[in-house]
Amino acid sequence: MKTAVFLAILLLLQSPVPAQEKDQAELKEYFLDAEFFFAEEEYPDALTDYMELYNNGYSGNANINYRMGICYLNMPGQKDKAINHLLEAVKDVSSKYKESIKQKTAPVDAYLFLGNAYRVNNQLDKAIGSYNKYKELAGSAEELKYADQQIAACNIAIQFISDPLRIRMTNLGDSVNGNSSNFKAVVSGDGKTLLYMNELPFYDAVYFCRYTPGGWSAPVNITPQIQSDGDQYVSSVSFDGTQLYLTREDPFNSDIYVSNYSNGKWSRSVPVQGQDINTKYWESHASIAADGKTLYFTSNRKDGIGEMDIYKSQLLSNGQWGMPVNLGTTVNTALNEDTPFITANDSLLYFSSQGHKNMGGYDVFLSKLGPSGQWSNPENVRYPVSTTDDDLFYYPWYNGKVGYVSAIRNGGFGKEDIYALQPEGDRPLPEMLADFFKSQEKPVTPVVAAVIPSESPVTPEPQVIPETPVPPETPVTPVTPQPLPPALPAIPKEIELAPVYFAFDNFQLNDAGKQELDQVSRIMKDYPVIRVKLVGHADAKGPAEYNLKLSEKRANAVMQYLVSKGIEKNRLETLGLGEKNFAAINSNPDGSDNPEGRRLNRRVEYEIIGQDESVILIKMPPVPEHLKPRE
Repeated sequence: MKTAVFLAILLLLQSPVPAQEKDQAELKEYFLDAEFFFAEEEYPDALTDYMELYNNGYSGNANINYRMGICYLNMPGQKDKAINHLLEAVKDVSSKYKESIKQKTAPVDAYLFLGNAYRVNNQLDKAIGSYNKYKELAGSAEELKYADQQIAACNIAIQFISDPLRIRMTNLGDSVNGNSSNFKAVVSGDGKTLLYMNELPFYDAVYFCRYTPGGWSAPVNITPQIQSDGDQYVSSVSFDGTQLYLTREDPFNSDIYVSNYSNGKWSRSVPVQGQDINTKYWESHASIAADGKTLYFTSNRKDGIGEMDIYKSQLLSNGQWGMPVNLGTTVNTALNEDTPFITANDSLLYFSSQGHKNMGGYDVFLSKLGPSGQWSNPENVRYPVSTTDDDLFYYPWYNGKVGYVSAIRNGGFGKEDIYALQPEGDRPLPEMLADFFKSQEKPVTPVVAAVIPSESPVTPEPQVIPETPVPPETPVTPVTPQPLPPALPAIPKEIELAPVYFAFDNFQLNDAGKQELDQVSRIMKDYPVIRVKLVGHADAKGPAEYNLKLSEKRANAVMQYLVSKGIEKNRLETLGLGEKNFAAINSNPDGSDNPEGRRLNRRVEYEIIGQDESVILIKMPPVPEHLKPRE
């Protein structure tokens, strides 16, 4: 009897030890995964792993809350969630902070990020308080200077927000905006050509569409045409819509490329040719003038006035670009200037800057070219075009009478939608804007009605040019609708969907997965004939039998969510494949672990069944080349 009691006590004493070690090993893996994604600035993925730590004993850890707060600050539409985590972080700050899973404190700059979180959420008095607290703890003169700049920005924001411009925002509609992020939109001079970026699961794609009497055409993914690896971004389009300027980015460099449109297709993009346009430094953006003879671009080359500066180059007789010229200290500051756009009449330069009279982050400014060739002092376009957050890539169209932006708004179609902006109301506009925007004492006639689709169906009518004339040196031809073409034969509707991804050893849906499934739900409601097979997968870490059950749980979690959205259960099937049929490598050729590949294997995909093939086709995104399994 004593022997039995002794053995029972021994088992009780010993059994928690290996379980605890296992738990800590898993948490350490989550931390290392999170740190990898954090360093790569893949904040949603980093947040998923930090959340595992947060929910498993680290909710009061200042370091984990600090890093979660930074993740939320870098996630559009989620920035309000940064505040509570950073408030937890500043409860325990230390000047001796070191990055480690064992670290319980946050660095002093947690107060700085808390101030930023308050600022971008327009809690400006609290932001000022956080910046002042940071000043008490900051060490260097540079840190104090930055905090003072942010305090000044908050005071400017209070002033601008109290007297806002009245702006009409019109969503370009679901033919342009999908369920992901759509951004960096540019429009040709006649308003008929639209190019923009669309965020896909594994890369950012370049989309192209035309305006027709029925509205914007279905966008075409021209990433294969320009032969991009998903690393090229829309920058500007020529006035006639036949030249697309892009920036090609990698972790170390960014250069300016150009693609030409001919015979219904875009050419492979190539670097622009000229003297010192593309360098070993970062050339982040380019805008082409209406006559095609002047290129405005940004670079952080060492001869600049600040960090990123705006330069211009003239086209030479040999077809190459001439030596760049810095626009000077009137436009450029000691901080960053970026995304310049020149209007069709070549007299207004819109750009984003951190260094002029700002509300916080980047604001939108404009400068006017005078008769002597000098740029006027830049003027903030003001709230709500400029905000307390970063405002980049404001695209002025029709000599500035319309602006295209990307924004997150309630009632949008995706995470970030493209909108057209027009001022309205009788509030006096900034001096330079007043030259180009008509006073709105009576209802406004749209600049070109076809360019900003109506929110409800309308019968196409001949387009009307506004009463304010376009400057004569750059006339704009009115867009006259043509008769609709004959109906085309039915073709399969191809929709690109991303798999639902899961955290390590987890079958709980995250917000990104739910957003993707909301689209699946909408498709199934639009096409009641189809049925869907949900195929679950797992990475190769752990026993194969365990992974098989985990993949089945993931498929069932997806099915339950779709049922909760009103999809009949008899239209859904589930299948778990475990670690079989993996999409990406689980380990590197040398046998070491590959967390990035394993993350892509923790997924649920969809197979359409029970339908006529002419109804709908599902296209899954490609796996990056470096993660593809080798035969």
